[in-house]
Amino acid sequence: MQIQKSTAFYQFSETNSETKTVPADQSSDDELPTIEFPTHGKLKASSWRIHQKIGYGYFLAIGIGFFGSLTGFVIANYYRGQEIRELMQADRQSQLLGNYKDAALGAQLHSLKLPALIHDSQKLQAKKLEFIRDVEKSQKWEKEITEFTNSQNDLVPNSESVQSLLEDYVKHLNSYVGQIESILQEIEAKEPLKPRDAIALQSELLEVMGGETALQLDELSQRLIKTLGMAEDERGKRNESVKQAKVVERAIAIFSMLVSVAIAAVVAWRTSRAIAEPVIIVTQVAEQVARKSNFDLRAPVTTEDEIGLLAISLNRLIEKVSKKTKDLQQAKEEAEAASKTKSQFLANVSHELRTPLNAVIGLSQLLQDDAADIGLSGDFSTDLETINSAGRHLLELINDILDLSKIEAGKMTLYPETFEIATLINNVVLTVKPAIEKNGNILEIDCDPQLGTMYADQTRVRQVLLNLLSNAAKFTTNGKVCLKVWTEKIEKENNKGGKYPPEKIIFTVIDSGIGMSYHQQQQLFKPFTQGDASTTKKYGGTGLGLAISRHFCQMMGGEILVKSEPGNGSVFTVYMPLMAEI
Repeated sequence: MQIQKSTAFYQFSETNSETKTVPADQSSDDELPTIEFPTHGKLKASSWRIHQKIGYGYFLAIGIGFFGSLTGFVIANYYRGQEIRELMQADRQSQLLGNYKDAALGAQLHSLKLPALIHDSQKLQAKKLEFIRDVEKSQKWEKEITEFTNSQNDLVPNSESVQSLLEDYVKHLNSYVGQIESILQEIEAKEPLKPRDAIALQSELLEVMGGETALQLDELSQRLIKTLGMAEDERGKRNESVKQAKVVERAIAIFSMLVSVAIAAVVAWRTSRAIAEPVIIVTQVAEQVARKSNFDLRAPVTTEDEIGLLAISLNRLIEKVSKKTKDLQQAKEEAEAASKTKSQFLANVSHELRTPLNAVIGLSQLLQDDAADIGLSGDFSTDLETINSAGRHLLELINDILDLSKIEAGKMTLYPETFEIATLINNVVLTVKPAIEKNGNILEIDCDPQLGTMYADQTRVRQVLLNLLSNAAKFTTNGKVCLKVWTEKIEKENNKGGKYPPEKIIFTVIDSGIGMSYHQQQQLFKPFTQGDASTTKKYGGTGLGLAISRHFCQMMGGEILVKSEPGNGSVFTVYMPLMAEI
């Protein structure tokens, strides 16, 4: 997304939602906007709070998942219910037809036994009752079948064929039953039967049972059995359909759950994206401002929730930081100008002070020589020595301040040359030996006999060694000061791509003096700073020597390291390239 820049108004990225702009010249001291929960007349999604968006979004997602799954279960259950209802219909039809068949055939079977029982009135009467009972059952089942088939439309066999069969069966059965009942009534009327009458009536019964009506009933019974078989086959098919419906029910349920979960996931993703996008945009703006210090960027305010409040607050913060940065930049420029003026002033003052000091030192030396020529001694000679010593000390301080001011101003110039290292060491030792012996110390020199030459600023190297040895002499009493010098070569495989010079020289100054704590070592190379106030009070000094020495070493590609413990002396190590790149 692109964010346009403006100095008059906050510019926002293109969006379809309603945006809110805040004037850039609005006072940064205004109170921060407060969060107001939307009223019934203000229910736009952009005005919802984050917890409302999260709650509504996930409630909708859960609702979709729930109702989608519920709908799937309802559809699947309805589908399976249809199959079960059809199975129940087929089962009911088969049951009714079977009951009717049993009753009708039972009546026929009972009627076939009547001729054999015509001579036994009691058994005949019992069999007659069984015959009539089966006939009544058939009539009952015929009514139930008629009612059932009239209420159903999708039966197999269909209701028309079943109804037609029943009508034919009932008509012939009623005719058959009427013929038999008339003969049975005649038998009851003639009891006790005479042999001739019994034979005649028996013949009549047999004639009815072998007549046209009985044959029609037999044919209808076969049709009934065939229809019953069709109903049984249909029931079997319905049973298989129910089993398949169970599988389809599971498939519908699973499919509906997957679809509803997918829809719910899309809704949840859209909701989370709607919440996260403003946060990401505000974060990107903050990151760009932090990385590139581009204070012209502004976060878009596309919502009225906490993210909108955060964007407004971020814009105000950017305004304040921009103003503070400009103020700091101005203050920095002023400080640099003041530092430059200070350094120039120190350089000028130091230069002006060196001229009269050289005169004082020179005249005091001349007076000392004149006093020696005319034989003056005692306090007069001592006073002249004090004046000369104080002048030299003051000149050293001024030189240090001048060097520091040049370093800070970036105007320190080095003059490299090739010189013998051994000669430099001898000159340094001769210069510093009186100061070392003054405190009763012993000076030890441990140098490589083949040091060779060095290309660097000889004066600054000498100044560094003198500072280190002078400090060792100052802070050591009745002890030992050791100077070690040697050279080393760096192998190509350890040189990390030529990062370091191929050869270096190492100066190590070791003393057995008072040593330093870790805190004192951290303050050691800062200008105008010594270990602590007690050290400055006891031993004196400005604290410039080591700071200037480190600057000189770094300018020539080297470094100074220190290792010390209180009461166990100090070790200063100077690393310098034999061929300084200045």
